[in-house]
Amino acid sequence: MSVSAATAAVLGDPFFQRLKALVIETTGMAFYADKDEDLARIVAERLTETGLGVCARYLELIADVVRGKVEMDALVAELTIGETYFFRHREQFDALRDIILPEALVRNEATRSLRIWSAGCATGPEPYSLAIMLKREFGHRIAGWNVSILGTDINQKFLARARDGRYDEWAFRVTPDAVRRECFDAVGKQWQIKPEFKDWVSFQYHNLIRNRFPSLLDNLSAFDVIICRNVVIYFSRETVEALVPCFRESLVDGGWLVMGHAEPNIELFRDFRTVNTEGAVLYQRVDRPLPSRVAPKVVLPIPEPPKRSEPRSARSTKPKPAPRPQVAVGPASDGEVAAVRALADQGKWSEAMAACDRLIAANVLDAVAHFYRALVAEQLGDLEGCETYLKRAIYLDRHFVLPHYHLGLFLWRRNDPAGAMRSLRNVVALLRPLPDDFVLAHGDDITAGQLRETVGMHLDLIGAA
Repeated sequence: MSVSAATAAVLGDPFFQRLKALVIETTGMAFYADKDEDLARIVAERLTETGLGVCARYLELIADVVRGKVEMDALVAELTIGETYFFRHREQFDALRDIILPEALVRNEATRSLRIWSAGCATGPEPYSLAIMLKREFGHRIAGWNVSILGTDINQKFLARARDGRYDEWAFRVTPDAVRRECFDAVGKQWQIKPEFKDWVSFQYHNLIRNRFPSLLDNLSAFDVIICRNVVIYFSRETVEALVPCFRESLVDGGWLVMGHAEPNIELFRDFRTVNTEGAVLYQRVDRPLPSRVAPKVVLPIPEPPKRSEPRSARSTKPKPAPRPQVAVGPASDGEVAAVRALADQGKWSEAMAACDRLIAANVLDAVAHFYRALVAEQLGDLEGCETYLKRAIYLDRHFVLPHYHLGLFLWRRNDPAGAMRSLRNVVALLRPLPDDFVLAHGDDITAGQLRETVGMHLDLIGAA
């Protein structure tokens, strides 16, 4: 097939290779390293759409603080492949049903919680398939449990479609008609997933290459199951070698990692227990000393934390008014905060909560301790406690940006858009005097510029809702 004039012009552009390097660095898609023609065709379409004409001007647009993220999202939307369907690779879903989920449910009987991450979820069939399986196969066993299924992707258009939960016939090509009729409503020529199968599922932006994980602040830690299929095949081996230990550290002890059929060789997963089943290879975290690893650098977390069931009285820990200490001591040290986060990353929520309570008892005026106490409370299903501790952190330090931000997200999830807008506008006001490269305390290295951009997206979404 001949190359179009527009594609040929991009291939001959002296700045094309610089743009290509930026795309691969930002997305990790080494897939395009030897596919110049495919990438040039997509870039040519964006140049036409934006009216910029040449790669140098397009690079300037992407570098723009205000407009760059929007255009990069548009470019990524064209680069990524969203073709997927419900219950894709049946053998792996059989392994989930017969091996992984039964083991996880037994292991979590005491905490009555289950956390699953679908990394690279595209338009959402995978996390919704998991919700359907859990409701239909294990619903009687997990009634009243705190269940979270989080889907993440780099493509904002895919995430919007996933949140909508409406699909064409082609997405059901291996789904039994009885399951489709039970779990979806016909809407014209499409099918809308029923609300009861959306309850446990949420979606958020996450770039596996540039956003650090595990991360308590981004709700990316202490998972029982992580599924990352048909994603890392687009990455270089070096990138995958850096990601696999991050996946391991994001699992609880005994947690499971499910990769795609065509993923890299098994040697990359030597720090896992390998379980071979018919048609699937599973990896289980079994704790033992591991060499130190460095997680990818954070660039732009855009969290939309998952919905939580109402707290059960047996597990709720409602905060009591704290007495004013007779002697005020200093805030928690970095080491003490790191200890709380380490417990949370391992899913030891009760221990993390106790550690926060000790910090608060030592200094009831420590806004940071109250902030982390709020994040842990949410993971335990204590929504009242989460809101209370966020507000306490803000009362104690009104310039502490992160509690304002997380309160905005919390209120949005609780169907209070007006309250969410107020909190997020407070974030904008607090960030206004800060330079873009200012690194926010306790923010996983996120800068003021990155959070400013993130909050702007949330305000746009809430305003459009």
